[in-house]
Amino acid sequence: MARAFIYYWLPGDNDQADHPNAFEVQTSGAGVKLRDIRARFPIAGNYHFRFKMKWESGHVWMDVTNEESVVPTFEDKVFAKVLRVSWGTEVQQQQPSPASTTKAQASPMSSSPISSQGDLLFESQDTASPAPGKPSKNDDFDMLFG
Repeated sequence: MARAFIYYWLPGDNDQADHPNAFEVQTSGAGVKLRDIRARFPIAGNYHFRFKMKWESGHVWMDVTNEESVVPTFEDKVFAKVLRVSWGTEVQQQQPSPASTTKAQASPMSSSPISSQGDLLFESQDTASPAPGKPSKNDDFDMLFG
């Protein structure tokens, strides 16, 4: 097995892109997968990963959500902009109260497990997200890269 360094920073922690943190992962011949990065990520919590990749004459940040996808590289290195979703290791789902169940039935777009917690990324409760474990329409986008 080969080894690769993952360079990352957390903008929410005032980390700087020009002075990234790093950790090492073991890779298979296919490259580094998101699940490998999550398994070895050195800070406890739930995170969203964006990876730097070449695009035309510059670069873009690719959101990778499929755990089995090989993450993009930039100049043969893995650079990740990491966004903290929560300090816990899993997103906890709250049991709805009878009042919130009625509200949710009236407006299915009004709540999601993540936004109802008031975490750092989702301040609005009007953002809908797919249920955990269910693929969204955009999951096939990661298939372009692995």
